Amino acid sequence: MNKILKYKYTDTIFFLIVGTFLVSLAINGVLAPNKLISGGISGISLMLHFMFGLNLSILTIVLNIPIFIVAVKYLSKPFLAFSLVGMLLSAFWLEVTKDFTIPLSSDLTVVVMGGLINGIGVGMIFRTGGSTGGIDIVAKILNKLFSFSMGSTSFIINIFVMAAAAYFFSIDLAVMTAISMFVSSKATNLIVDGLNRRRTGTIILAPEHAEEICSTIIKELNRGVTIVPATGGYTHSQKMILYTMINVREVAKLKQIVSSIDEHAFMTISETAQVIGNGRGFIHTTDEK
Repeated sequence: MNKILKYKYTDTIFFLIVGTFLVSLAINGVLAPNKLISGGISGISLMLHFMFGLNLSILTIVLNIPIFIVAVKYLSKPFLAFSLVGMLLSAFWLEVTKDFTIPLSSDLTVVVMGGLINGIGVGMIFRTGGSTGGIDIVAKILNKLFSFSMGSTSFIINIFVMAAAAYFFSIDLAVMTAISMFVSSKATNLIVDGLNRRRTGTIILAPEHAEEICSTIIKELNRGVTIVPATGGYTHSQKMILYTMINVREVAKLKQIVSSIDEHAFMTISETAQVIGNGRGFIHTTDEK
């Protein structure tokens, strides 16, 4: 158990180091030289930097201090410890890379490269459960106190950041920031969830067809299937529910298997955020989507 925890912590620290470096590279190398901002605390720091010439690394620490003070009361100590490490690493890399600039001439290249590098860095931080403080902590606190969605909280805060950018600078800046944030979010999702998207197949059918469909899925798709006995709420007749996990390209094949055996079966295919654990066809423990 100690070896597993040691590996987990080492893994998290490694990705925090690399991730915070990439985020700082995006800020100092792309966004700041082109007078663009990003979301969250980084965006607020960049606006204050543009307006008053304040140091970005110092702003990162100062703006996070009240957030961490409040968070001590509500969030777990391990999460706050990793968040503190992530925040200090961000401040460190912002200072190290402050004189580095990636030469880019096109506005489109600027917003795409800035968002891409930032998103990859954030994705590496998130993939191992790390954090750099700021919005992540605020979102977690609001989620714990009021059950607000963390995604919605981050979105609302970033809307205020973009509104402030439009008010103090220009609408053009706000729009370019929104595009860069969109690219960043897609890159983050790609790193966190992976390329191999999963779908959950849920099939409700008559008991006499369950075994045949189950064995066909295992044989032709090489996917595991869970069989759950059920009762129809309206008819009160006996049913079986088959539950399986497939790739996007296997959806059509699953539909074909089910309809060819039981044309009256009720089937839903839903997008799966993450797959964690071992199963037939998913050999390794994975966080892939």
